[in-house]
Amino acid sequence: MSHRKILIVVSHYSLRPKSILQELINSLIDNRYDIVVVINNDDVDSVSHDIFCPGVVSINRPNTGMNIGAWDCAFREFPDYKYYIFLQDECVIKNFSFIEAYIARLSDVNIGVIGESINTKWNKDWILISNSVLNYVVGLNNLGNKVGRVEFYLYMMKKWGIEPGVTGRHLRALVWALRGDVLLKINGFPIGISKEECIAAEIAVSKSVEQLGLRVEQVDVDAFQYIRHSEWRNDGSSKI
Repeated sequence: MSHRKILIVVSHYSLRPKSILQELINSLIDNRYDIVVVINNDDVDSVSHDIFCPGVVSINRPNTGMNIGAWDCAFREFPDYKYYIFLQDECVIKNFSFIEAYIARLSDVNIGVIGESINTKWNKDWILISNSVLNYVVGLNNLGNKVGRVEFYLYMMKKWGIEPGVTGRHLRALVWALRGDVLLKINGFPIGISKEECIAAEIAVSKSVEQLGLRVEQVDVDAFQYIRHSEWRNDGSSKI
């Protein structure tokens, strides 16, 4: 990799069409930053590097942790960048000044992570969330009692050594950007095994940043102003 300060990481699942990924990469090619594509692959059991296209490195890895697992892998393989911008391959660049906007926000030492969409539905006290329709049953405990999402997510965060804070407010794992020093302090991202563990990891990253005394923010007041996601409404309220 080069000596540039910015690394853009794009996660991709090996069974998804490559056309969407290629379109995003084509739109990102720029000499201001490096790009790495991380491919979650069901058929490999180790991490290997290759060339995705001229100027773009690819990492092939076991399919664990969904996109957060892919992002974490890229950070661990390339830990020396000052800034990291993590994308899913479903992302679409709306405003190509996103680099300037992201770096400007991350230059504020009081901000730990930024993204395009805060999950406002979870910006409530944990007790209120646990008494809402958001708290569906995700399984049974050893005694055969039902376990809700909130109980499970709080359990996973405790297991990872992360304080959950007062509310469930967090950045959706669609677009994240962090400084390298913050990633080092939080020791990268927690890796979930199941879908619900991956959702817990999504929340846990925001909480681990807050645990450092840093802020978790959208890059803009409105959602998806620089980078949108093909599965989500432009206002960030829900999936399409």
